[in-house]
Amino acid sequence: EQQIELVKFAANALDEGEGLFFGNEFKPQELANTGWALATLHSKRGEGTSTETVEDDGIVRILRWVAKDIMQRVDSYKPQEISNSVWAFSTVGFGYDESCGTNVHNDYVHVATNDPVGDKELVYETLEVIAENALSRLHNFKAQELNNLAWGFTRLGHRTERTEKLLVGVGEELTKRTWQFKPQDIGTTLWSLATAECFDKDAFMAGASRLNLRHIRSFKPQEMSNTVWALATAGFAPKYIRAFDTTLVPASQRPTTKMVMSDSITECFAAVASEAMRRPQDFKDQELKDVLWAFSKIGVRHPALFKKVAHHLVAANGRGFGGFSSQGLGNTLWSFAKQAQLSLEVIDSLGDSVKLGSTGRLAVYETSCLDIGEKAIKTLFVRAAEGGVELGLDRFTNQDLSNTVWAYSTLGLLHSGFFKEAENQVLKRLKNLRPFKGQEIANILWSFATLNAQPDPVLIDELSSYIASVCRGKKGVADEYSISKVFKRQELANVAWSCAVVGRYPEELMKILYTGIVGTANDPSRMKQIFHDDGLQQSSIMTLYYVQLAADIEASKLQLALPPGFPNGWGESEGHARGNGDDLIEMSSSMLTLTISKLQRDVSNTFTEIGFENVLEHVIDTNEIKDEYGFQLPQTPQEFLSIDIANIRQKVGVEVDGPGHFVRLIDDTRKPSNKVTLNGQFADKGENRVNGPTLLKHRLLTHLGWNIIHLPYWEYQSLGGVREKERKYCESLL
Repeated sequence: EQQIELVKFAANALDEGEGLFFGNEFKPQELANTGWALATLHSKRGEGTSTETVEDDGIVRILRWVAKDIMQRVDSYKPQEISNSVWAFSTVGFGYDESCGTNVHNDYVHVATNDPVGDKELVYETLEVIAENALSRLHNFKAQELNNLAWGFTRLGHRTERTEKLLVGVGEELTKRTWQFKPQDIGTTLWSLATAECFDKDAFMAGASRLNLRHIRSFKPQEMSNTVWALATAGFAPKYIRAFDTTLVPASQRPTTKMVMSDSITECFAAVASEAMRRPQDFKDQELKDVLWAFSKIGVRHPALFKKVAHHLVAANGRGFGGFSSQGLGNTLWSFAKQAQLSLEVIDSLGDSVKLGSTGRLAVYETSCLDIGEKAIKTLFVRAAEGGVELGLDRFTNQDLSNTVWAYSTLGLLHSGFFKEAENQVLKRLKNLRPFKGQEIANILWSFATLNAQPDPVLIDELSSYIASVCRGKKGVADEYSISKVFKRQELANVAWSCAVVGRYPEELMKILYTGIVGTANDPSRMKQIFHDDGLQQSSIMTLYYVQLAADIEASKLQLALPPGFPNGWGESEGHARGNGDDLIEMSSSMLTLTISKLQRDVSNTFTEIGFENVLEHVIDTNEIKDEYGFQLPQTPQEFLSIDIANIRQKVGVEVDGPGHFVRLIDDTRKPSNKVTLNGQFADKGENRVNGPTLLKHRLLTHLGWNIIHLPYWEYQSLGGVREKERKYCESLL
């Protein structure tokens, strides 16, 4: 109570004296110290106190006089007084520019004010004065003062040309005086530069060099997590990106410790990982999440780190997810899934030397099992789903929800209870007009389709109506330009593929998707200009073939058509560098698999022994579909569908469904699959459910007149190689 009265008394005195305190002028140091003290007391105040409004009013009125005084005589303020004042403004959120968006990396406190617009203008002008004045004397600022200055400007959302020059100057000082910066100053300064998108490589390299294997134990978890988060956000990757991948990369192809220590960023990531593994219990939930996110975001696989953290979270007496925020939970799961998905890049890069025999969907899941352990990865995602439901999905932002369902689908793990809650939450938000980004819509639909999560058809219909509403142009009609403001073309392809998987083709939605992907004028160059891309990715082109065929058969009244001559001229130019994580459906949409496994050969031989003539990997191309079946796909020949084992004369095919054809059902509250056809071929079998791509491929082949038999891999393997049992089993299938 005395504190509140003192703040109120001081504020009243300054207001009555027009900035003077009973006729006396404050010195800059006295004003700066007062502001600093008020912010410190405010930051330690308990939530929901009855005197909040009175105290906030007093703090705001005093800080207004601090800001006005700085503008009048900024040259009289020493560096420490400048930095303390900026720190005070930002700590209480005085004049915060919310138009820059809330940075989810830190929670923001906003002091209550009766004139938010006026305060925003006052602080804007004050910071502009400070930025110009401080830039010329940054060399006089101590490291902590530079840190407070950068942190304050960034946290207040002040983004101007003068601010940019100021932050560049702070980065230069960090580069020149690295060893003057304490651990806390390093982490927070780099966080500020990264958040403000001031990507000075020299500054980041200099900061990272402090977090080395020799000195890492002097850094606190927050300082470590801030640093690697900043490096990943700024896009500064380790030179030795495969240094820690003990699962996939042979030891002979991984760098030595000496090589790791020769690159400051590689060593920084190595040092932070070593500490996170040594003492994960010391890291707060957000700090642990930020470390994992940084590794996955920058494209660095570290199986040992992720295994240690997984066990720390879900082992007996583990931390669990009870303290995680929705963003923390979503980003943690995203990080684990991304680690496994990065295996595809390793396979592409290293080829046959990779210690993994599978590719595509199966490679991603197998990698997660090899990295973490199959039981541990399933337990992690079960506990996370339970934690998310308990927290309440209404507390998830759209991005949190999108990241979370993407993580489950990427690993092929379906928690039916969580996905049903997610479905209900999306429907609720659509009715309440909570806006979704195009990427969020694409991620959510792709996830449901990939996992064969079997959403209610109303979800597709409601999303269709929403997409139509946000893609309409000025004249009320969706065109290429209006669609490009909401979606990338890859995202549109994901949505179209998802519709084909679930077998639902809302007319207005499908027309919007085709308009956005290939336009209306058969002009690939024009579409590249409108969407600011380099053309359609190869997986998008293949996706459109599948969607076109499915729509021709299942929704012929729509009369959808790809442009004449497609895909000539529509693909990406050679040498185009794809963005990290650009292609969501690359690993899930292909129905052309031309690799022959040992199991396929064994099954083929068994069918031959019982008199069923067959060939391995029969391929159906687009010309055959056009000539033999009458469906008008583009004229350019394209291998399109493959059948593992085929009797071409009888049009009977056998699909040997390996692990990559299934999702794992990981909760006990699931309901049985309602997609049961062909004598129960697609009924859930234990914890296995056929995935979306397999379901769509089966429908397409059936439409083309093929009788497709599905052979789950575990049923054949359970026969133990006994030829008589194998022959009888294959006979029963026929």
